[in-house]
Amino acid sequence: MKREMTFCKKSGKKIRGMLFLPEETDRGMAGKLPLVIFSHGFGSNFRELMHHGEGFAESGLCCLFFDFCGGGTASSSDGTMQEMTILSECEDLQTVITCVKELDYVDPERIFLQGESMGGLVSALVAARHPQDIRAMVLWYPALGIPDDARIRVREGRHEVFGLSLSETFDIDAMEIDVYTELQAYDKPMLIIHGTADNIVPIRYSERAAAVWADARLKAMPGAGHGFDGPDSIAARELSVSFILQYC
Repeated sequence: MKREMTFCKKSGKKIRGMLFLPEETDRGMAGKLPLVIFSHGFGSNFRELMHHGEGFAESGLCCLFFDFCGGGTASSSDGTMQEMTILSECEDLQTVITCVKELDYVDPERIFLQGESMGGLVSALVAARHPQDIRAMVLWYPALGIPDDARIRVREGRHEVFGLSLSETFDIDAMEIDVYTELQAYDKPMLIIHGTADNIVPIRYSERAAAVWADARLKAMPGAGHGFDGPDSIAARELSVSFILQYC
């Protein structure tokens, strides 16, 4: 079962997404359920990920996919990419968390974050800043190298990523983030799934994360690149669902 969702930020901007629910919810049989909030990567949108929704729902999990404001050129949420920064996406995700905790079929004590690429970095930062709200977390090829990349762009005077123009604020904010120090504030379970052939975010970033974060474990996907397709995509989803169910 699917439901279109809209959340409103304090600024008035609308965040739009899609919620997948176990069938029992529609019949009033399930009670309060665990919820996974899935955050998309840089320049993307939730429609690129929502094919995973039924797999989560079939396992008894609610799964919410949403678009960051200005998070991509085809975003269904308000805002433009020139307005988007790491901090604005953190604010978007925190807005979503606050709103879903009020849904009568969601258990506010069983909220999980899952994020891919830049959505993984944003998920990790929000979890570190609000650890009491997040039960556990799954990161797919998290873009933990964004602060390093931002410093390079600032030195070179560039403001484009993959041909998409960004504001100066994006890199100024990003380069100030000390990922490995800040994320030590989150000491709950975390699963990182990363391809060994990722040439966008090398797996060494996730290897370091698994070594320094309190309860992080890394699952390397042999030969997988940045973004999972076909069997890798199915395997990553199954690993994610199994991990989350351990903490429900």
